[in-house]
Amino acid sequence: MEQPSPWELFNSSWTLHRLSPLHHQRDYVTLLDNPAALKVYATRLRDQLTGDVLAGLQGNAIEDDSLSKTGALTECTWQAISTSPTNRSSDRASSFPGILVTLQYENITYRAAILADPESDTISPRKGSTFLPLLLTKLPNTLRQTFISFLSANFDAYCASLRLPSSFLCKGLETYIDELSASRPRSDNIVEEVVKDLQLTLAFSTSIAPALRTLNIGIARASLANFLRNEPQKSKQKQKQPQRNPLLENLTAYLDTHLAMQLDLDGSSQNLVARQHVRLSKVACAAFVLGTDGKMKLVVDTTDADAAEDLSTRDQATLHASEALLRAVIRKAVIGDQAKT
Repeated sequence: MEQPSPWELFNSSWTLHRLSPLHHQRDYVTLLDNPAALKVYATRLRDQLTGDVLAGLQGNAIEDDSLSKTGALTECTWQAISTSPTNRSSDRASSFPGILVTLQYENITYRAAILADPESDTISPRKGSTFLPLLLTKLPNTLRQTFISFLSANFDAYCASLRLPSSFLCKGLETYIDELSASRPRSDNIVEEVVKDLQLTLAFSTSIAPALRTLNIGIARASLANFLRNEPQKSKQKQKQPQRNPLLENLTAYLDTHLAMQLDLDGSSQNLVARQHVRLSKVACAAFVLGTDGKMKLVVDTTDADAAEDLSTRDQATLHASEALLRAVIRKAVIGDQAKT
């Protein structure tokens, strides 16, 4: 069976989860390099989805209307994603070691992916288990819970939603822009071409803004370059702050100066009120979407591209930036709540 295309990870909206190591010693010593094992687990999952277990679950979840429109399950496949090392200089897409699960129904296809950082050496911490810390799902809720239960029963694995703090969203935006800018001269407008309009969503605690839950801040493509200047605008705030990405620092200073809004976008401000009651909850643009609710979408134009070298120079830069952001999410899945970032 052919290995799944690396493009499968892009251009889809995923729900993020943290996953503990998969223990498969009782069935197989290895997993990623074992097509026979993957086929067995795919068969087990298919049997569960087409058997009485799911039927009973559907009976208790009539409100999940999506399952009633899928038709019959026609195919369930588990495919190993290549574990070959990343070679940035070759302009090939990075391979994120893991497993792509595809559920083909008559009327729709659902997917899930279990991934590890290609630069990590902890994929297989010990014989008989495989550590793939990030679970991506594109499944209706009822089907998602069934899949998670399957992982728990077959691999003794624990799964939890991956919530991303505001500071991570800020660093993710910084990582993406820095990676994108590194591939082209500073005089080039690649950031504006790829990111286009940028929207940041602020969330407020009900204790200070009971009637205002969220506020969207839009930065138009034509104005983005002004916020990417190296020297930030002067702010009313006098506290010494650690150096930030120019975009965030300039935006913070702009809001402070023109709207009298003192925000703590990346968690580094000494303003306790801003830190406790106002947070960045979503970053959305033409290139990616990332939210504190554990949602992610990475956009790469892969039209007529069989490999990364077939992409235009701009799209190759977009691919590398998306890969950098995905690696950051995988590493966040490893550390979980142990650190703010």
